[in-house]
Amino acid sequence: MKVDAFSYPQEDFLKELQTGRAKVQIMESTLTDFFEELSFVHKQSLQLEDSRGEIISGALADLLEELRFTTRQLSTLQGNLDDAIQTAFTQDAGHRLRELLVQLMTCSLQHWEETTGTTKIELAEQSGIWKVHLDKGYFRLRTFDRYLSVPSVPQKPRWKDVTRTARYVLACGESSVSENLRSTLKEFQKHLLQLTA
Repeated sequence: MKVDAFSYPQEDFLKELQTGRAKVQIMESTLTDFFEELSFVHKQSLQLEDSRGEIISGALADLLEELRFTTRQLSTLQGNLDDAIQTAFTQDAGHRLRELLVQLMTCSLQHWEETTGTTKIELAEQSGIWKVHLDKGYFRLRTFDRYLSVPSVPQKPRWKDVTRTARYVLACGESSVSENLRSTLKEFQKHLLQLTA
């Protein structure tokens, strides 16, 4: 079903995208546990030597087959979610999504520096979103830094980490770029929604 980008709440849409993978993984894990339990019960039912055993065994065998099918569907759903996002970045011929990611990261860093008086190293350490590397006696943020210029944004961007960073720093207070950061975040959400709808 196609979603109208202007009628669907953008923040709700992005929250769904951000939690989609985790939900699918939880469901897959739960199904795996359930499948193992049912397999055990099915083996036990095969040892029953009357007509009830045959009925129970047949029903469990059908249920196990349904679970296999559902697990395959969940795997497909996970793949479709990842594919939809990657396709959005691929189809974004004008690289607008990448430009917005860079704007988000740049504004987030400026907002952080203004509100806390600290650097991107502290932002990475305190947020826990980005890894800090020690290289020749200096702390570096290789992945973080890739989102500070459009040419260095990866082919498969970690866009959720960028939007999480924006939300994290906005929770720290107000700065001269707060409004710009909020509007850029909304524009990114709107553009991503239009490309994945």
